[in-house]
Amino acid sequence: MHDFIIKDKMKIVAAIQVTLSLNDDKTRKREIRGLLEAMNTYNLKEGLIITENEAEIIDMEDKKIVIKPVFEWLDELKRD
Repeated sequence: MHDFIIKDKMKIVAAIQVTLSLNDDKTRKREIRGLLEAMNTYNLKEGLIITENEAEIIDMEDKKIVIKPVFEWLDELKRD
């Protein structure tokens, strides 16, 4: 299950998971699995997991998962 999908007109262009932290192994696996499922369903090469303060990039299954803190993500939105 994914948290958010972003559409541009009728096309899904992004999938986003949101979690407080990925420190717990069970939570990490669940969030990554959910995001990969959405990325595969909507044929996306990159997905995003928003956390409280963690940052990482994961290359997996020929896809890129970007993990970033919410403050960084919000700052990027302000600049767009």
